[in-house]
Amino acid sequence: MSAPTSLKMNHPLYIDSKIRRRYLIPHILHIWFSFIPVIFIEVGYAKLFNILPPWLLLLLLPLNVIFIFYVLVITALIIMKIRLLFQYLRHKPREGIFPRDLNNKDYKFYSIRNYIRLFPSYVISSVPFPWFRRHLFFKAFDIKIGKDCTSQDIWVTPEFVDIGENVYIGYATAVLSSLIERDKLIIKKITIEDNVKIGVKSTIFPGVKIGKSAIIGGGTYVLPLKNIKENSVYSGAPAEYIKKTSDISFSKEDFDKIISDEKKK
Repeated sequence: MSAPTSLKMNHPLYIDSKIRRRYLIPHILHIWFSFIPVIFIEVGYAKLFNILPPWLLLLLLPLNVIFIFYVLVITALIIMKIRLLFQYLRHKPREGIFPRDLNNKDYKFYSIRNYIRLFPSYVISSVPFPWFRRHLFFKAFDIKIGKDCTSQDIWVTPEFVDIGENVYIGYATAVLSSLIERDKLIIKKITIEDNVKIGVKSTIFPGVKIGKSAIIGGGTYVLPLKNIKENSVYSGAPAEYIKKTSDISFSKEDFDKIISDEKKK
């Protein structure tokens, strides 16, 4: 299927419409300055037409395209880091429940930070190598993640997310440490401990803590502030306790029974 940008490792961006209008010029300048190094590189590449034979330039063209794309990504990220640093000095991100009102600094700067991340998030999501895209995304957006983790095309908010080691997060899963609920903005840290497995198309809401070696079934909604016990299986919408992971059997007889039950439906 054709995945929207946010399913290509982008994070779900909520930006207040007034912030979009008010900070449109800085956003355009962010894009503009991100392309300046690319322009200089292409001017230099064009000069090679007077030096190198056309067939060699044609062979080098794919490398040139890949190189300038990564220059664009890195430049956009550097500008993002500088702009975010300035915003952190003005108002540091914090957890809590805040009114959806631009008079509230937490809500206002939350929208500004998301706007700053918008263009870099878009270009990272277009990186053609998935393994490098994931690594670059987590590093660039300061998401704490341990070793040997596996994920594919997921949504992750860039603030207040801590993922342990050997964690599997299934396709199209959303890990949302921030949430707009009616007239409130909720920001709460999500902690996913070691050896956790989260099934496809699940949603982890703000303030959730998932204990070690827990399993979250596919399509599960883990509601805000819920504590998932370690070595346990949860599933459903909303998530409910099913059994201990030690009670799970993956024998051939179990699979045959599942297939037989499905055929009877």
